[in-house]
Amino acid sequence: MNELSMLKAIFLGALQGATEFLPVSSSGHLVIAQGLLGVKLENGGLLAFDVCLHFGTLLAILVAFWRDIAQILANIFRRNPGDDVCAATGMSGRQARRMGLMIIVGSIPAGLLGPPLNDFFERLFSSVTAAAAMLLVTGCILWGTRFARDQRIGVSGMGFWRALLVGVAQAIAIIPGISRSGSTISGGLYLGVDRALAARFAFLLAVPAIGGASLFKLKEMQHFSHDIAVAAIAGAAVAAIVGFACIKWLLRIVKRGRFSWFAYYCWAAGLATLLYLQFGK
Repeated sequence: MNELSMLKAIFLGALQGATEFLPVSSSGHLVIAQGLLGVKLENGGLLAFDVCLHFGTLLAILVAFWRDIAQILANIFRRNPGDDVCAATGMSGRQARRMGLMIIVGSIPAGLLGPPLNDFFERLFSSVTAAAAMLLVTGCILWGTRFARDQRIGVSGMGFWRALLVGVAQAIAIIPGISRSGSTISGGLYLGVDRALAARFAFLLAVPAIGGASLFKLKEMQHFSHDIAVAAIAGAAVAAIVGFACIKWLLRIVKRGRFSWFAYYCWAAGLATLLYLQFGK
């Protein structure tokens, strides 16, 4: 049975756009919301719909960081990229090349862990209880950032080993309920990376991860009917718009050192869901 109205698709798109970038776990919220709303799609339809929403948030990142991405692509294969700083990005050509290489290194863990564990993660995506429990874990990760040492390490000093560790944090966030932005930004902060850079690197690191996951699941979209496809496109568009606004907001929050405040929400949402599952039905 297919149960996905246009209104539900738009709501889920807005939810995805907000929670993909705010450190509260988009996958966890989607699993919980779809379960509570009774959204059911046959075969691989539900997973394909989630991929569409993730594609919308990918568009948000591309628009928000197009200058960074353009500078990285223009310099990553240059032998001598230069030291002139771009006013729009604050990076020199040499730093943009290094940033691009660090993104490649940071993408390795998710690329290695994602495909082999695909079936396991798909089963987790059907468990509201698991998603709610992992939200509590995300809250703990975020809360701990208030004790991280602010060493203000920049692009030149970040190093490939830090990029790899942040990539490991992103790979762990494949688990529903573990926030991708929460774990990657927290990882950067724990490693002493400058706040603004930790957030920017986390968002840029999400581009190959979300793009790769979308391509990997592209075949699932064959299960869409016309009505479901239209609803999915609408949801993706809303996810892109809401996601762009949330990126800009979160960048300001991270710079002000208030990132850990989201821990309270994760704890409240996870606990409320578990209590509802236990006593609300």
